[in-house]
Amino acid sequence: MRVQLHMLFEEFISEQAAESIVKKLRFKSGATVPNRWGYAWEEFFENGELRDILDLITITNTVLAQRENAGAAEVWRKGVQAVFDSQNAKYRITPGGSVVLRVDENFETERASTLAGLEDKRYSGARIEFIDAYKALSATDPDGKRAVRAVFEACEIVLKLTFPGARRLAAPELGQHLSPFVARYYASDAPAQDSANKLVQGFTDWVAAAQFYRHGQGQEEPNQPPLELAVLLVSTGASHLRWLIQLDKAKLASGG
Repeated sequence: MRVQLHMLFEEFISEQAAESIVKKLRFKSGATVPNRWGYAWEEFFENGELRDILDLITITNTVLAQRENAGAAEVWRKGVQAVFDSQNAKYRITPGGSVVLRVDENFETERASTLAGLEDKRYSGARIEFIDAYKALSATDPDGKRAVRAVFEACEIVLKLTFPGARRLAAPELGQHLSPFVARYYASDAPAQDSANKLVQGFTDWVAAAQFYRHGQGQEEPNQPPLELAVLLVSTGASHLRWLIQLDKAKLASGG
């Protein structure tokens, strides 16, 4: 991947643009590019920190848009994405030029689907937290703890909106508020009711699992979760969040 990115970079960047890129890179991260009668880009791409190379991709997009035109920046992004795809790299480049983690297509679909459910102004607080969760997980250096905490907060916000008597997202509150509502809501459909009861149990288990990565006062800060575990916790949390939103809307529609 490094070789291909280097070749692409050399194809796009003029000497004048390179000066601007080097300055912006140094300002952003403190990274430097070896300079021996000219910038040693091959050495930078071969030996540089991956985070610096990914930062360089974003900065190059910005410089191209400023010095050339939006079309040049778009061609750059397409070239970078083609390199990522050809090397099966777990990254994607956004329309703004940022490089973010790409877990898989299902992960992206879940994110978009949940965001669509959070468009109502009622869920603005939960939407902020949910966006933060995926932003933390999609960063060059993923922050799994922050992602899990944020999606937990999003679920808690919607639970409290649906059941004002619920003080927090925890097993007792789910048993006191969500379980009885689910039993009533699916009362006319016995298989759906049984299935929903099991889903509430699963939601309760997810809450317990996520708690290991939430830092309480007086407790030791937990380690970062393994990336695959963080992805699973966030994805599962997103599914529970979508269900809570649907139940909240149903409760509002019924006047309850």
